[in-house]
Amino acid sequence: MVKMLVPHIPYNRAETVQSYAARLSLIHTGQRASRLLEDCGVKPARFGIGHVEEIARFAEAAGVEIGVLLGGTIRALSRHNSFRDEDVSRQFLSPRVRQFCPHCLREDGPASKWHHRIVWCFSSIPICQRHGATLVELDDDAGDIGEAVEHAGGLEAAEALTQRAEGGRHLAWLHRRLDMVPDTGWLDGQTLEQVLNASEMLGIVLEHGQDIRPVKLPRMERSRSLEIGFRIYEQGSDAVYAALGDIRRKASATAVHAGPLAMYGPLYDWLDRRSQLIAPGPIRDILREHILDHDAYMQGEKLLGEVVTERRLHSVKSLALTLKVDRRRMSRLLQKLGLVPEGATDGESGRLVFPVAEVEQLVGDYETAIPLAEVPEYVGGTQSQTLALYRAGILPAVIPADAPGAVRGVIFARRVLNDLLARIGALPLLENGHQGRALTIAEACQRHGGRTDDLTRAVLLREIPGYRISGEPRLHGLRVFVSDILATRQVDVVGGGVP
Repeated sequence: MVKMLVPHIPYNRAETVQSYAARLSLIHTGQRASRLLEDCGVKPARFGIGHVEEIARFAEAAGVEIGVLLGGTIRALSRHNSFRDEDVSRQFLSPRVRQFCPHCLREDGPASKWHHRIVWCFSSIPICQRHGATLVELDDDAGDIGEAVEHAGGLEAAEALTQRAEGGRHLAWLHRRLDMVPDTGWLDGQTLEQVLNASEMLGIVLEHGQDIRPVKLPRMERSRSLEIGFRIYEQGSDAVYAALGDIRRKASATAVHAGPLAMYGPLYDWLDRRSQLIAPGPIRDILREHILDHDAYMQGEKLLGEVVTERRLHSVKSLALTLKVDRRRMSRLLQKLGLVPEGATDGESGRLVFPVAEVEQLVGDYETAIPLAEVPEYVGGTQSQTLALYRAGILPAVIPADAPGAVRGVIFARRVLNDLLARIGALPLLENGHQGRALTIAEACQRHGGRTDDLTRAVLLREIPGYRISGEPRLHGLRVFVSDILATRQVDVVGGGVP
């Protein structure tokens, strides 16, 4: 059984467990922490990396609850660290002394009362909120706070190195979390590293653009970016999504093939490649949604570690590939459809995207299309009649000819042809007693003049009474009466039209 240390020195929940051991050792042995730990049967190396058994043995000797000391323990695991049941990267949070506030140590009193605060262990926090001053940064990590002060040249020299600085909202939030004040809203459930890293990367790209290398930024500049990002991040996912829109609009990349790295810079790089060990939190899903809402990704592609389950957008290029049409021709077609501004350059049209719902009809029409050569058989008309209806616009093509008079590659949507047949089927059946007097469209045009497409349009639009013979609706089943044609022409003449 470990003998309890006397006198009892209380533990400060704001300090690391290593700091507490160093204080006790100075008081009880006048030496560094390893001496006291060994006297207590604690292995210093295992204690230094937060081994639970060693922390428990030390807690018994110090007369402190094990759970209290674990709250100030940063455990060093094989690939990362752990703090209060949260996985953290070693760069983000380390029990080693990398920076400190000499003003806080001055208030602590003699060296035996110096506390190494947990908040100083966060690499992205270079400011002391209490004194509104920068922390003194060490060139090399120190084992305890006394060694750190020695590296800085003493307490007075360290105090001279500090500068005035404001902590901001992110630092106040961190102190509340460390004090076990529960979060409300969407930050609840996110880890310290998830919130601070996401805020920092968001602020860096907003302030410095997509080409910035975060490691090149001075630490105070990164701190300012962290504050900017946190003020957005704490508002929730909608605010983050809106900020991503601001980032995208400011992107200087204009190439058609510019990808998410060009649009979102180091934020995308971090989420795509540099956050594999520690989960980055909801920021990854928000960015992924933003990309899918603005860039054309096909089903099955991988984005930020997940497979895209459905296409949301098409680009001119992806539509051209899907429909097997030349990209420039696709751009001209979309201009005719009003989806691309008239006269847009290849570069301008190439950067446009279209919601799948807007172009899915075009894609669906293409996938079930019927080539021009097969249309006469499908609708029951002649080749010349079909061509006349096509050129008159009665049968619009899915992909029209790319040159005047051309018909190669022209295809028609099955639904358009079915609609034509449905309109024929809606005409009244020709009564048996009148079949001898009724004429086909071709016969009426041959005997009494006129064009096939004009007469067919007039019948389908009910401008001239039309009929159909029994059986399946077909073009060759259309019938008209000469009296109806002549009556219509007489009306045109009386009304001032051309007979």
